[in-house]
Amino acid sequence: MVRWPIRLKLMVGLCVVVGMMLILMGGSIFGLHAFHMSNLSLTDQLRELGASKDLIEAVFRLHAPRDGSEEERRGLIATAEAARESLTGYFQELKQNTLRGNRANSGLDELGLSFLMDDGLTAVLNELRPEGPAVEPALHGTAYYVNQRPEMLPQLEPASDLASRVERLKHIVMLLPKELHEDFFEILSMSKTQYQASRVIVWTSALMVLAMLCGLMALFHRWVLNPVRLLQRGVRRVAKGSFDYKIDLRSGDEMQDLAAAFNEMTARISLTYADLEQQVQERSRQLVRSERLAGVGFLAAGVAHEINNPLASIAFCSEALESRIGGLPGPADDPDRRVVANYLKMIQEEAFRCKSITEKLLDFARCGDIKRERADLPSLIQGVVDMIRHIGKYRGKSIVFQPKEAVLAHVDGQEIKQVVLNLAVNALESMDAGGTLRIEARYDQGMAEIGFVDDGCGMEAEVLENIFEPFFTRRRDGKGTGLGLSITHRIVNQHHGEITAASAGPGKGSTFRVRLPIHPSEKADARRRDPTAPQVHAA
Repeated sequence: MVRWPIRLKLMVGLCVVVGMMLILMGGSIFGLHAFHMSNLSLTDQLRELGASKDLIEAVFRLHAPRDGSEEERRGLIATAEAARESLTGYFQELKQNTLRGNRANSGLDELGLSFLMDDGLTAVLNELRPEGPAVEPALHGTAYYVNQRPEMLPQLEPASDLASRVERLKHIVMLLPKELHEDFFEILSMSKTQYQASRVIVWTSALMVLAMLCGLMALFHRWVLNPVRLLQRGVRRVAKGSFDYKIDLRSGDEMQDLAAAFNEMTARISLTYADLEQQVQERSRQLVRSERLAGVGFLAAGVAHEINNPLASIAFCSEALESRIGGLPGPADDPDRRVVANYLKMIQEEAFRCKSITEKLLDFARCGDIKRERADLPSLIQGVVDMIRHIGKYRGKSIVFQPKEAVLAHVDGQEIKQVVLNLAVNALESMDAGGTLRIEARYDQGMAEIGFVDDGCGMEAEVLENIFEPFFTRRRDGKGTGLGLSITHRIVNQHHGEITAASAGPGKGSTFRVRLPIHPSEKADARRRDPTAPQVHAA
């Protein structure tokens, strides 16, 4: 997709607006010019028509001498001179109209008639003043015009006397209104043609401007209004909590970049919100688990002390009875004696088993001070691994631990050994013969991390949610007490670390990861400064 920046789109819009203005201005100027030219043509034609009226009136005042008196002759000469002045005025109007181009035609017909009238008036004056000098033509072009354009002159009979010359002159003058009338209608026809052309141009300009305006509005909606509307809708949706809402904007400009940045921001907010929600749920589960552990710890501390004494009495009495039965007279293979001896032995074993459970409860309930110091985790793990490898029931299962670097953490070494032992034994118990447990130690995001990855029976989602609950166990032999992982969780919390469990499903193995601080914790320092402060175990 071709990218058009907003500044380029604004320039295109500005060019469209300028084009609209130019088109409207051109149509308007053409219309005004056509109207102005028509008005000038009509005005000049009216002036020419007015001058022709004066000329006609002056010519028609001429007549042939009636009584031959000197006074009549002078009056006719004055009338002929006035007619010549009117002819000169008409000729000037005709000449100006022709030069300005405000006529419908070239004006040659009117020019020829003017020359003929000038010739006729000159002949009349010369005949009325035979004793004086000859009168020259007023227009100075009659001979040239007669020689060059003879076809434009009307064919008239030659005049032999003054009366015939006057009649011939009047006949020529009467041809002038007809020519002017035809010119006037030609000007009206030309004005009508210009009006129609102006109307076509104005309507075409208006339609073009309307089309350009519609296109500009469409572009404005596409480039400005629609992107702003989509962005506003996206902001409102996000403000209502729809962080997964995406703005699909393909404007090819900075608006599209803004929408992409907005989508990226909402995606990050959604991830952050989901992470916070997960952390809240995890913290809530840890808080509930901590409360349960605290309750179980108080209960275990009281119950274990109360049960240990009766258990010791039961074990002592059963051992005493077993020794007495061995000293009684009678055959040693007596069935009743063997049954009693087996029952007494079973009582001792179960009593010691109960004692072992109470000792674990006491260990679980103890929250003594942890003596943290800088320790090498691979060395601690290796010691636990070497001890487990000598246990007979785990010899068919392999443990892989190959540390690549020294990993130092601020921990209580004995407590962390207990954590490693519990997690390793739990993983080995979940595997069949030939299984492999991989243990790794490394630095990760400013903390020391210990990973336990096995290929054992795996866990379901329900088991993962309750794996650290007290007395919760899914051991296949059914002999687990459900306290090992709870104790492990408590130890890690006391170190201000984190422990997580993951599994792809039943039969796909499990992964436990323990994260421990590599520097002294601020919370531990605070408790060290104020021993009376309450202990808060954070996951």
